[in-house]
Amino acid sequence: MRDGFDNLISSVNWKIGKFSFLPITFGVCMAILDVIMMSIAKYTSKGMISYGTALPIATLIYALEPYIFFKSLNYDSLTSMNLVWDLTSDVLVTLVGVFWFKESIKGIRWLAVGFAIFSLGLFAYTDD
Repeated sequence: MRDGFDNLISSVNWKIGKFSFLPITFGVCMAILDVIMMSIAKYTSKGMISYGTALPIATLIYALEPYIFFKSLNYDSLTSMNLVWDLTSDVLVTLVGVFWFKESIKGIRWLAVGFAIFSLGLFAYTDD
């Protein structure tokens, strides 16, 4: 079923050369919801937000996830979109953990983050 969101998507040229940035855009949108929800969970674990407040807020925010994922399936496969979402979420949540919450990862784990970013570039590449 098409809606205004589909019309907006159709109005943009998502390709640059052989790269389609639409799957990455969907992945970023879903990963931003993950970042918000996981940040709320982190603040709750630190006692900065009560569980009774955090759970309903995180649940409402996370409820948008299926809508975005369903829409993404109109433009790419389940397999590809799941991997793009997972990789994007891994990178963004890691960066928030390191730069916002002052957590640390060291050494070769940064290489893993780099590989995740490289993998996203491969998922953006199209052969058509």
